Amino acid sequence: MPETPILIQQLALRNAYAADDPARCAAHHLNLARQMEGAGGDPSTWLAHCVAGAVLLFQSDDDLLPNALGQLAMGFVQHAPRRPPLPGDFDTLTAIVEQVDGVRFRAMTERLSLNGGASGDEARRAVVGLARLMATG
Repeated sequence: MPETPILIQQLALRNAYAADDPARCAAHHLNLARQMEGAGGDPSTWLAHCVAGAVLLFQSDDDLLPNALGQLAMGFVQHAPRRPPLPGDFDTLTAIVEQVDGVRFRAMTERLSLNGGASGDEARRAVVGLARLMATG
């Protein structure tokens, strides 16, 4: 698996978390997922990064959410008729994406939910459900 583009995206993701910028974090989770997928990486890992990016966009009500949902929906299509290997709960999602050094996904989702928005797990369930609907048309 070509490591350089993946390492570059991991560094960019770490920098986005250091800047405490949810939109940048989401974009880099999605970019990392694309790089991992393209390199033949473990689907459970790159799909977790897709979910993480979509969760952050959902919680911050960002206009890029439909793009993230489309990327995640393709994971459903690619694995049909089986279910894609998505993280089954928020703790599993967090454990996977926080393997990248400097990623503080749980802390960011907790902060984003403080304004009365969806919790990280509520957002995870919502984006997975929306992507499933998109995939089934």
